[in-house]
Order: sequence, then structure tokens, then C-alpha cells
Amino acid sequence: MTNKTLRMKLLAIRIGPGAVILPKDVKKINLEFAKHIEGGHRGARKFWRDILPRLKYRNPAIPMTVSRHDTAEGPSVMTVTFTTPTPAAGSSTDATPVELEARPPLKIDMRNRVESEILQELIKATGGTEVAPTEVELEEKRELEEEAEKSARDRERSLAVRRERKREEEMLKAARGVA
Repeated sequence: MTNKTLRMKLLAIRIGPGAVILPKDVKKINLEFAKHIEGGHRGARKFWRDILPRLKYRNPAIPMTVSRHDTAEGPSVMTVTFTTPTPAAGSSTDATPVELEARPPLKIDMRNRVESEILQELIKATGGTEVAPTEVELEEKRELEEEAEKSARDRERSLAVRRERKREEEMLKAARGVA
């Protein structure tokens, strides 16, 4: 893999949809969907391929698992597990037990939904914050776009040169064939 290709892939993971920092109480994320997109599993698959790498990049401590099953009739669900709150160290000596309210796991139905809807529901439900790209990342993105434009121009120019050479060779071949 070339340096440019690697830079493009890393930049695509650092910025874009899914560059979200989740709160500390998110313990685990599990995706469950079918191996094929039939039956409304397209959005889940796109979320897994495009958005989950950015989520994992921004939240490396949160385990994110994917379970894929063979049947399209199976569930297409994202389960977000939260940590149970622990009492403060000083409250353990209190005579009255402290009632701690554990947050139940959040289930997001991903069937027949696009990946952006799934992401917005995850952000809204967990209270995650989107990360804006830095100036350095934006500059790197601009440089890569400029390089891509220059490459396209160079490709067109070399294609025109090859066509002209081929046309000249065919003209010479035709002239020699007549003589």
C-alpha cells in the first residue's frame, strides 16, 4: 500500500460521519444483522462498514462486536450496554443502602433504515458528541483532493498522447501497405 493510499484511508477513518466520542458510561456495542442485505439489512451493513471504524477509532476502549447470521428474517439490532453506576467510596460506610438505578441496555432497530439514521439515533440515545475535523485534517483532505484532480488531468493528457501515437502508427501502417 502506498503512502498516499494509507494517508487517504487513515483520513477517512479520522473524519466523517461516525467520528463521535461516546460517554464514559457506554460499556459495549454489539451489532447483529444478516450477512446479506435482503430483508432490510442494508443500513446495518453500511453502518458496520462505513461508520463503525470511525466510532472505534474515537472510542478504542469500548468493545464493539458484530454478529452476522445467515437468515434475512433474523434481527437487525444494535445493542448498547451501559456500565452500572458504583456508589462513591465514602458512601459504603453509610447505614442505609444506596439505591442505584442501572441503565437498561439500549436496543436500536436497524431494519429498513439508512446508516445516517442509525448513527443519529445512537448519538441521541447515548449523548455522544461529534468530533469536528481539525485544521490539519482539513488541510490534508484538501491536499489529497488536489492530488486527485492533478492525477485526473494527467490521466487525460497521457490518454490523448497514446491515442495520437496509435493514430500515427495506423496512418504509417496504412501508407506502407499501399506502397
